[in-house]
Amino acid sequence: MRAALTQATAASPSTVRWIGTCLGLFISIGMVLTVVQDRLARVEAARRQSTAVAIGVDRLLHYEIRNLERALRGMAVEADGYVEDYPERSRWDLPAAIRGVVSRHVELQDIDLYDAEGRAIHHGVGAHERPTHPTYTPGHGGGLGVGRLQQEGHGEPIIPLALRTPEGNWLVARLRTSELQRMLEGLDIGRRGSAGILDWNGVVLARQGISGAYVGREVPLPANLMPGATVQLDMVSRLDGIERFASFTSTSDYPFVVAVGLSKQEAMAPWWRYAVIAGCLLVLYWLGMSYLMRRMSVSEAARRRVHDELRRHADWLTKAQEASHAGVWAMQLGDDHVRASAHAASLFGFAPVAGTLPLAEFFQRMHVLDRQRVEREFEQAQASGQPFRSEYRIVMPDGQCRWISAQGAVIEGEDHKPRMTGTIVDITERMARQEELKRAEIQFRELFDLNPLPFWVFDIESLRFLAVNAAAISRYGYSREEFLGMTILQIRPAGEVEAVLASVNDGAEPREASPVWIHVRRDGTPMHVRVHSSSIVFNGRAARLVLAEDVSDRVAHEKDLAWRAAHDEGTGLLNLRTFVEQLDDPPEPVGNNGIYAVAYVQLRDLAFVSPTFGHRTRDEMISGIARRLAAVAGRHGPLAYVPADAFVAVTRHAADWNELVDELLTAFSEPVESGSGSQRMEAWIGIAFRQAPDQGAEEVVAHASLAALQARAENSRTMHYTDSMADDASQRLAMIDRLRRALPGDEFELFFQPIQRMKDSAVFAVEALLRWRTPSGYVAPDKFIPLSEESGLIVPIGDWVIDKAAQAYQAVAAAGFPGMAIAVNVSAVQFMSGSVPRLLRSVHERYGLPPGSLHVELTESVMLRRPDMARAAMEELQRDGVFISIDDFGTGFSSMTYLRDLPVDCLKIDRSFVRQVHRDARNASICQALIALGRGLGLDIVAEGVEAEEELAWLKRHGVDSVQGFLIARPAPLEELLAWLAAPK
Repeated sequence: MRAALTQATAASPSTVRWIGTCLGLFISIGMVLTVVQDRLARVEAARRQSTAVAIGVDRLLHYEIRNLERALRGMAVEADGYVEDYPERSRWDLPAAIRGVVSRHVELQDIDLYDAEGRAIHHGVGAHERPTHPTYTPGHGGGLGVGRLQQEGHGEPIIPLALRTPEGNWLVARLRTSELQRMLEGLDIGRRGSAGILDWNGVVLARQGISGAYVGREVPLPANLMPGATVQLDMVSRLDGIERFASFTSTSDYPFVVAVGLSKQEAMAPWWRYAVIAGCLLVLYWLGMSYLMRRMSVSEAARRRVHDELRRHADWLTKAQEASHAGVWAMQLGDDHVRASAHAASLFGFAPVAGTLPLAEFFQRMHVLDRQRVEREFEQAQASGQPFRSEYRIVMPDGQCRWISAQGAVIEGEDHKPRMTGTIVDITERMARQEELKRAEIQFRELFDLNPLPFWVFDIESLRFLAVNAAAISRYGYSREEFLGMTILQIRPAGEVEAVLASVNDGAEPREASPVWIHVRRDGTPMHVRVHSSSIVFNGRAARLVLAEDVSDRVAHEKDLAWRAAHDEGTGLLNLRTFVEQLDDPPEPVGNNGIYAVAYVQLRDLAFVSPTFGHRTRDEMISGIARRLAAVAGRHGPLAYVPADAFVAVTRHAADWNELVDELLTAFSEPVESGSGSQRMEAWIGIAFRQAPDQGAEEVVAHASLAALQARAENSRTMHYTDSMADDASQRLAMIDRLRRALPGDEFELFFQPIQRMKDSAVFAVEALLRWRTPSGYVAPDKFIPLSEESGLIVPIGDWVIDKAAQAYQAVAAAGFPGMAIAVNVSAVQFMSGSVPRLLRSVHERYGLPPGSLHVELTESVMLRRPDMARAAMEELQRDGVFISIDDFGTGFSSMTYLRDLPVDCLKIDRSFVRQVHRDARNASICQALIALGRGLGLDIVAEGVEAEEELAWLKRHGVDSVQGFLIARPAPLEELLAWLAAPK
């Protein structure tokens, strides 16, 4: 305690004053540095923000102008050769192309065509004033030129964008400045910020903010601004006098400059508030520090006066503890600290120094099993004023336990306040002796009574129980008195008396574990046990010690394993293997010389349930169907479940097959209830008969499965097995095997059919058609292509077709037809693999093909499977310059939304609609609708399968762009196609 008092007085006011002053200086310096650093950070943030906003607008402007440039480049070739006065002599329908581009780009006012000298060749669709051909500032990377801002009376200002065509003409698009103004709307530039888009001469094309600049006004640009660079300036605007952090950027390839300025006053306003708050906090700190120093000086004198008295009291208490040789403690009632002697502290594992310690630390040293009890007894003694007595364990720092006997009483202190004082005594040795006695008793109980397995001793002569343990009492349900009044026969079934007596009379030693016996509990429930016994002498009589091991769980587990091996866990029905075994080895004879009928029930559309409603709903629906079919099968024969979507039922009397099928169909007539609601399930049912007594059940089930597959293919609810089905399946497998060898065996070849343009009868493309040549002749495409898609062989075959088409383009170009494209049909399976864009780029690079040399024809099923993936792949193809057609349009179920959003260039009308179109009113209506749809979407229209002059004339009258079919030319090998192209028409 003396050391504690000396330490308590060591912290003098001078020490606190020195620490407080140093801390204040440190805080002040840190605060000033923080304020300065915050100002620099805010300035840098404002500059970066202005630059980020400017670059963002510049990139948006770049993408907008680049898209317009691409649109103009797409028209550039069409523009050349256009004759204003004689449009019919022109190679292209330029007005329609201009209307299509203007309708897709609302930001364009119009598009005009000028010759190299600036004379107008064709004006666009608008009736507005058309200034003379202006001069243009070329882009930084060449290409698209930009003219100066033009005002058309009271109309909206426009900016001319000019692109030179291959023949030297000028295609001029008039960009509305409102599109540039829209790019500046919603920018984060503050109330006093400004943003604008200027041309390379400093003319304001669009503005936002309060800079005072207006569209058409010319402002100076930074002298060091270069194309592709960004310049930052701190400047005072000469238009409105506001100081700003300004950024000028021209990182795009076009002669535009984006200028953004953020008000310095707005950017620095939060910093001024922060600086004022920091100054106020520093002032408050120094005022508080001064007040604390004055108060500490006053209390220092009083503390020194009581110091000597406290030291004398500490010396007296220490001597009293040394004389008594006992731990003494005392505390004020309601206080949370205890004054303990040195010996009392050492008993609890603290340093052997007298002093005041927190009461919680004493309780913390107590054993976790005793702590709550002692705390409760101590609180009760304090509250009632009764003496405190308790024995408990404490845990020493080295992990050892010590027993303590504590006593205490409430007395009145010198200050007339109640306090509790008492002693503590170490009783570890006494408690150790008691613990040894208790441990011996527990070991005895464990050896003779607490064995976890039931065991007993019975008299060999009378068979009466002589002793039983607690486990036997618990497992069998009898009390100890009831057991001792019974014989062992009373826990065995009545029919096993002879077996029990035989086992008792067997004197062989040592006795091995007996087979599994059945014992009966008091409540009559059976229990499977394995008995281990040994002959002993008990109280002078011949007896036998029996240990009974409960193996009921093991027996149940073995039964469960046997059940699981023969059944499906989800439905509880037989699995197919057990089903076949029961049919091959029936438990009872089957009528009609063993002839039976098998129904294979193939569920429809179950694969769509899990993705739509979840696996839980799917399992509930299967279980519901299983319960219905089980009720049907109970009247006919066993029922099996074939994961994941089929059941197999049987009628042991083949004559009842019709009744079985009717009952199965009735089971599917009502909806199936699940957690997701009512769902109607349907199925295809295949029926097969055992045709001979020696025919295996597995073969019969396979025949029924083939019949179900045929029912699915023909969309029929039921189908009987015929031998032709097996032949068809065999031929199908054989054809797939031949397909696998066809590609490496060089059995595939390409035929080509021309596609003729209607307006000039010119052949501008040919379609590559896959043919399979076998020793027995050509195989029809509608037979081997679906098999190729199902087996996955269509992907390598499609890669081969694209490669051969590229070689064919080289041959056609070498023969004098360089502009004739090759159209390739791409399977939906191959297209959805994602390899087509990469493969096309590869063949273009490998064979040096120009853009547009290969066209891709896709079916509508591509859009239905994964529209997002299809859109991404088609956009990638379009960026590579690949012409995309939708083949056999109108025969699928594509959505108009997909057709509107996907980057498609052409629609090919299926030949089923073209046939007899001049006579068939329905086909004519469909063709007219498809032609109008394609025209409305700005797509080219190609009619397939044209075989009659009347069909060709009708298609020409109704605006079809191109045709192909036997009337033009039949598909032929490449050599015959080249000869046909070279021959005079």
